[in-house]
Amino acid sequence: MNTMLLPAEIETKTSVPALRALVAKRLINEYHFSQNDAAKLIGVTQAAVSNYLRGTRGNLTSFGDDERIQNIVGEITTMMIEKHELSDIIVKFNEACSIIRGNRMLCDIHKKLEPSLDVDNCHVCEMDNDTQPSNLSQSFDISLK
Repeated sequence: MNTMLLPAEIETKTSVPALRALVAKRLINEYHFSQNDAAKLIGVTQAAVSNYLRGTRGNLTSFGDDERIQNIVGEITTMMIEKHELSDIIVKFNEACSIIRGNRMLCDIHKKLEPSLDVDNCHVCEMDNDTQPSNLSQSFDISLK
């Protein structure tokens, strides 16, 4: 039986750890945090941070090559150090995930995991960026009637 991996599942296993790895590396390399302190700030274990640094977890270097992602990772890092509201930090993580999805950065990974998927004609992740909040609320209101 074929599996059906949703973009959100791939994002959870790839994008989120990759973003956390980029933040951890920045905290340690630029701000001289210990692995333990970086782990506490990010909300992961010290072992996870060690894996990020070794590249055995969250190792999607192509995300780190994207200037928009690097800028958001910088903002996230600063916000964490300055102890901004958690909800504001989550918004920044979500912004990075939206860029990754909307710019088809997950397509190659999805194709490797599901070879039968025609990623060239799949535009699901791009559609996420086309959905406006007002459209969402309208469709939600309609479904409640």
